[in-house]
Amino acid sequence: FPAYDSRCDVSENQPSLQPSTVPPNSTEIPSWKTAYEKTMWESDAGKLLALIHAAEGELFERWQELGDSPAHTRERAAMRIAAEDLLATKIHRLGWGTHVNEW
Repeated sequence: FPAYDSRCDVSENQPSLQPSTVPPNSTEIPSWKTAYEKTMWESDAGKLLALIHAAEGELFERWQELGDSPAHTRERAAMRIAAEDLLATKIHRLGWGTHVNEW
């Protein structure tokens, strides 16, 4: 069944949907990292996929914000590792790709 996306309940004019910029030397935790870390601790496979999709969305939005700015090289590297981990989680914990030739 489709995952519930709470973003549908929020008006586009509310500040929570506005891009949040995190300066390169900021101690603020980026939203993508918070979303990513939630996937690492989730044991319920039913909830895990929705959390992965949320983290992937946060990563995508942040990549769009950062562009090619050299000031954010370290964050982009961390984001790349997180994206690779999310793919590995889908494969190893959710079994994606294990039934490729079974039809």
